[in-house]
Amino acid sequence: MKQPEAGESAASVAIKAPLERVDQWQAAAYGSGDLGFNLYWTTVSLYILYYYTDVLGIPATAAGLVFLLAMLWDAVTDPVMGIIAQRTRTRWGSYRPFIAAGAVPLCLSMMLLFHDPGLDGIALIAYALAVQILFRTAYTIANIPYSALASSMTDSSRVRNALSAWRISLATIGSAFVGYSTLKLVSFFGQGDAARGFFLTATLYGVLSLPFLLTVSCRINEGRARPRQAMTVSLRQALGVLRHNRPFLIVLAATMCATLGGVISSKTLVYYFKYTLGDEAAVGMAFAANSLIILIATPLWAVLTLHTSKRFVWRVGAICSITGSVLLFLNPFETVWVVVGLVALVGTGAAAGYLSFWSALPDTVEYGEVRSGLRVESPTFGIMSFAQKASYGLAVALAGMLLDLIGYRPNVEQSAATLADLKAVMTLVPAAFILIAVLVIGHYSLDARNHARLVTILRKRAARESRNSALS
Repeated sequence: MKQPEAGESAASVAIKAPLERVDQWQAAAYGSGDLGFNLYWTTVSLYILYYYTDVLGIPATAAGLVFLLAMLWDAVTDPVMGIIAQRTRTRWGSYRPFIAAGAVPLCLSMMLLFHDPGLDGIALIAYALAVQILFRTAYTIANIPYSALASSMTDSSRVRNALSAWRISLATIGSAFVGYSTLKLVSFFGQGDAARGFFLTATLYGVLSLPFLLTVSCRINEGRARPRQAMTVSLRQALGVLRHNRPFLIVLAATMCATLGGVISSKTLVYYFKYTLGDEAAVGMAFAANSLIILIATPLWAVLTLHTSKRFVWRVGAICSITGSVLLFLNPFETVWVVVGLVALVGTGAAAGYLSFWSALPDTVEYGEVRSGLRVESPTFGIMSFAQKASYGLAVALAGMLLDLIGYRPNVEQSAATLADLKAVMTLVPAAFILIAVLVIGHYSLDARNHARLVTILRKRAARESRNSALS
């Protein structure tokens, strides 16, 4: 990591952006990390509720609450990890050492997450909660520093847009692989024993993730030293900065709403395929189609962003997702391929949301720095990660409660009323949350031109501090 040279203040070093143009190799190396992380995130996102209810036999409401409580644990670990990473200074940088150190524990905790302990009742629920907390902690240690890397690598909004495109594109490869292959691998490895199949599949995914996470820790150039004040900023100070950061709060609220909608939809889709379409394994095609359409659509949304704005692309994408959800609810053709096509339409809109989110969030760091004089890049990602996970946990808990409310019972034929309600939960409830996100993101005004002004202010401020330091 570059240190201040003679006559050069720490602040001036902090705002020099090493990536003023897109270095495709660095961008690809950075994006590969999210491919690795999505082997974990997508597996848990799509299948953990199903694994708890239909494999371990945990009641749906209890399974959802386990996930919610574990996510709330992130209320402690995510912000704290953000502060720890920002204060860290090593010869390898502030963030990369945590990614390297967290890779193997994350793999091992994933294996435990899908291990059947042979318990039942309260003991089984307690085990599931303890392992969820362990997994979430390991994920936080590696993932919060990874997410903060984008704001450290460059202060260019355009380059961040490219980094986000690479990140999402490669992440969707991991998501597509997991979505399509998981139940097939469970069947292959388990040979009739679903618990064994899930454990071996989770082990495979954990091992496959290691090269990608280690590539990030070895190949990425963080490129910037933290300002001296960033090394001592407290969690209280960081929360104070973020509380007055309007663009951050808008992105936070919109993302939480979109997460609630997306998670409820994905969590209930597997039940829809199993009990309505009668083809449980075919859900893999829907998940894969969703991921592949995101892979295809993301570069197109990125180009449109360059000619419009992140706000515009985010809202248009959300409207696409809402349209797909409503059409899925109204769809009279209960066939696999029609459903897969409509899920892909929802995914097209989701791609715009993912791109805009990961591109917009780093820009809010400079907004907060201009207003407060404090740069809180890693805490920004820590707080946002917690908010996403809290929304995620709330969505899983809500999905579990709704399943019980509509009369769902695992591994038996469902009533016509239950199936109708399941379809509404899978489509209309998510569409309502995404509609709220559309309304919220309409207030986001930090476009590329406004962000460039912020960067200019920060560079002039750093140059002035550098001159004053030299004179003194």
